[in-house]
Amino acid sequence: MMLADVTRRLQGILAELRRLPAVLGATVARRDGILIAHVLPKTMDPKKIAAMAAAIVGTSEMAVVEMGLGSFNSSIVDTPIGKMISTGAGEEAILVTMVRNEANMGLVLLSVDKAVQSIAAILKTEEVSA
Repeated sequence: MMLADVTRRLQGILAELRRLPAVLGATVARRDGILIAHVLPKTMDPKKIAAMAAAIVGTSEMAVVEMGLGSFNSSIVDTPIGKMISTGAGEEAILVTMVRNEANMGLVLLSVDKAVQSIAAILKTEEVSA
């Protein structure tokens, strides 16, 4: 699969998430914080979000291991305005989803779960063919 095709497919998944009510945007990043794809408002810096989310996920993964809580699924940063949900998307990537507080979290989390499965499959296929 060509890199442009991978990017197009990832953008499609992110655009689908973005269409949910109260979702502000979404980003796919490598676990080291390098931006892969995003659908974010112009007011948000996708590279900074990717880097910060990777740091949050890395720290959360260490905390989960230290506390003996199994394996990391996601971290939610909760603020008075909204939430940032950082979720593992396979071995190499994370999905970051920003939502306003009025978001239907059940629907958002269900959609995020579906998206991370698709993202992981796309990136795994790309890894094999590279």
